Amino acid sequence: MKFQYLAVIFVIIMLPIVLVMSFYVQTQTDVMKRQGEYRTYLSDATHDAIKAFQINTTNSYYSSVSDSKIRDIEAAVNAFYNSLTANLNYNKSDLQAFVPAIVFTLYDGYYIYGKRYNVYEGKVTNEDGELVKGPLINESGELTKMNIVTDTESIVDPESYEYGLKPFVYYSCQYQKGSDNFIVNYTLDNFISIYGYITCENEETGRRERQYINKSGHLIQIDPNEDFDGNYRDITIENSPEYLTEYLKFSSPNDKFGDGEYQYVVHQNQKVYINGNVSETDENRYFWYDQGVGHAIQGVTTKAAIVETMKISSSYEYYEEAYKFSKWVYDNLRDIKQVNIRTVVRKADGTIEVTAGGENLEFNAGDEKIFDTSKDPEDPESTFNQHRIAVIKNAIETNLVAAINSYNSNASSFSYALPQLIEEDWEKVVNNVCMISFMQGMPLGTKYFNDYVVIPNDKNNEFVDNDALYLLTSDGKYHLANCPYLVESTQNQEMIVGGYINTAFQRQTVEQTVNEEKVASYYYRHVYDSDPPNRRYVPYTPCYQCLVNSSGKYDLDDDIINNTGRIITNEGSYDISILRQKYFTIFGREKNNLYKTNR
Repeated sequence: MKFQYLAVIFVIIMLPIVLVMSFYVQTQTDVMKRQGEYRTYLSDATHDAIKAFQINTTNSYYSSVSDSKIRDIEAAVNAFYNSLTANLNYNKSDLQAFVPAIVFTLYDGYYIYGKRYNVYEGKVTNEDGELVKGPLINESGELTKMNIVTDTESIVDPESYEYGLKPFVYYSCQYQKGSDNFIVNYTLDNFISIYGYITCENEETGRRERQYINKSGHLIQIDPNEDFDGNYRDITIENSPEYLTEYLKFSSPNDKFGDGEYQYVVHQNQKVYINGNVSETDENRYFWYDQGVGHAIQGVTTKAAIVETMKISSSYEYYEEAYKFSKWVYDNLRDIKQVNIRTVVRKADGTIEVTAGGENLEFNAGDEKIFDTSKDPEDPESTFNQHRIAVIKNAIETNLVAAINSYNSNASSFSYALPQLIEEDWEKVVNNVCMISFMQGMPLGTKYFNDYVVIPNDKNNEFVDNDALYLLTSDGKYHLANCPYLVESTQNQEMIVGGYINTAFQRQTVEQTVNEEKVASYYYRHVYDSDPPNRRYVPYTPCYQCLVNSSGKYDLDDDIINNTGRIITNEGSYDISILRQKYFTIFGREKNNLYKTNR
């Protein structure tokens, strides 16, 4: 009987424990399952948003214009929330409470979408009519209004705390050396903008003096003692214009504007098409194209300028201007070091603190010269490039912390905080247009969901990355520059007839009128004539070897771009002189022709 008693006692004791443990294990399993589902939902929503952004921007030549970009980002945010609401039992307003920030990193800066105060024109003054510095507090100790910056006429209204895009932030860093005090805006590649006071040669008087400078350009390696001679990375860039074409479809085709292939040039940041259907004196000879409509260009002076642009090699112009700019930077900024960095911080009380040495940056250049362009600034290991990356990371991280802390100060229960981004994700951010989405505080049961997702946009009109070019061959294929089909055959390299940025190969849509009905008509910009007598245009198709060797039999940077020896030894010896010539010509032209804008 004693054994039976012990068994009963054992069951009485262990049963609750087993039930509790079973419940705990099941709860934890459910939490982990739900956490994985939420992670998938967040990733899918971010993918949907970046896809929407990609579609809107690649279909517009002016997608880099500020107003257009804001519209595209807001549309992407809507796509993000639409995707989340489809998977979660929350509406948009409920979900926003769990998304403290969404970041869109762009070419030269970034936007943060989150809660922010409305800003309007005006200024806050005290009873004596003096401009108030910092926050204005009422008798109850509550914040009423606050000037954004001392001595400006912009006011923050704390009663209008709502969701929206915060002001655009540049990837910038300030430097001071002696009387020189200037700011450099960085980008995702080798393009920089410099503005501030610098002691340099006055272009009008020829005298060296302290003056206000506003210059922009690409940095490439130069010989301080030589002017540009047409050579770049041991390749001679030909100073002759390329024959560039695009296939266009019109909403209402006619004798003057019919569907077909048109030559074009980029003139003053706009694509200008040459109409071969009319004579050179016809008013429709030169036109702009927008959403299926051709707009004839008027004005004798403008047409004459277009004709002159047609004589210029965009590729040669890119390298020549980059060389000149890099030489100017070398002559005037080459002695700038880490110690010359100045960090400006505005405190909560409105006072400004300036620190030297850039201690807030992850990379310390030490005694190395940041802007010494006699060393290759495009080298990933160069001092300039590592400093550029550090500036971008610091700019994003600093403002993200502020944005999430601001969100946290208005939260009721959950404590929001910026998670630590892993190095792999930072690698995406500093080299690509990206979207970073954060989701925090969503109940999972015994814990809260707290995660982020980084999705790069590999097809954009923001900038030309090294691997963003497709080379066209006369057999109707387009290839990556490290494609084995091109690398391993000089004959195939000779078949290269041109090349463009990857966004130019996206399918286009135009609304055409057919039998008095409007229908969507699809086409591709780059086509080849498969039947010249009948003008049968067929779009270029991707190379099979590029697809099956997507991991890369040959490395683009090591084997193609930086291979000044021009010979690849890999299961054979391959001469890539022609390939490198074509690649750098196309690369320079595409970078030179991108829409340039100042926000």
